Amino acid sequence: MVDLVLLHGPPASGKLTIANELSVLTGARVFHNHLTLDVAKSLLDFGEPEFWDLVRDLRLLSFQSYFKNGVDPLVTTWCYEQPEDHELFLDIKSIASDHGGRVLPVFLNCDIANLENRVTNDHRHKMEKLCDVEQLRKIMLKKHYAAIPDDLCIEINSATDTAEFNAKEIVKLFNL
Repeated sequence: MVDLVLLHGPPASGKLTIANELSVLTGARVFHNHLTLDVAKSLLDFGEPEFWDLVRDLRLLSFQSYFKNGVDPLVTTWCYEQPEDHELFLDIKSIASDHGGRVLPVFLNCDIANLENRVTNDHRHKMEKLCDVEQLRKIMLKKHYAAIPDDLCIEINSATDTAEFNAKEIVKLFNL
């Protein structure tokens, strides 16, 4: 059985940082959500409906391949929005189930002050992520980032605990 740890939360909540810590601890592969965004941006205009359709298709195809052929745990990141993204989550969970795998959702809870502090970090600029505090504030008012409603979903505080501590907690809670 293969596991997909799905780290989700708002921008700058520490998803990729914790994913990388999980990789160090478990040997898991990291599938950063920006990989699919980068492919889509190279082909279509960002934000258009066709852009998001391509992102969805790329993610589903990637997870189908992983659950069919993967042997190592996989960690992925996602700015999951409730309720808009729930159907995609159910599709991913269905793919996992069809191949005897598990999707293990982890919601990263982080207060706005910490998000604002982190959003301007240099590594975010290098990766072409959201880097503007005002844009973050607008997004946070408009979007509903929430824990995925799933029996396996856990919530961790990425504002007060280190990425290493949180990764160890995830390993312990999911027995990875």
